[in-house]
Amino acid sequence: MKKRIQFLMVILAIMGMTGCRYNWILPEEDVDPNPGGEPISYATQVQPIFDNKCVSCHNTGGTAPDLSTGKSYSQVVPGFVNLTSPAESDIYYFPSPASTVHTWKKYSSNEAKIVLTWIEEGAKNN
Repeated sequence: MKKRIQFLMVILAIMGMTGCRYNWILPEEDVDPNPGGEPISYATQVQPIFDNKCVSCHNTGGTAPDLSTGKSYSQVVPGFVNLTSPAESDIYYFPSPASTVHTWKKYSSNEAKIVLTWIEEGAKNN
């Protein structure tokens, strides 16, 4: 009987030490999308977002629009960009954190800011 209690105490101690694990989720740092007032660059700021988040599905021969490098701008503008109401642009809204439609891939909040700011600045091919 005494051995059973000791055994249970050891098991409970092991469970107590290994049962609590904390995965800290740090908040994403809020970054200014265009520090110094420079306009958002499509080639160096927007296209890398498409490359990292979208091109696995939206590529040549894949789901439209084709967001691969060299083809994405002509596919996105004007069909998926709404310059009069940038927040309603499909290229911004569907993968934005607020969307419930495009649930398999989302922009981070900083990526969403970059895309929205780029559209607000006129969606230039720069």
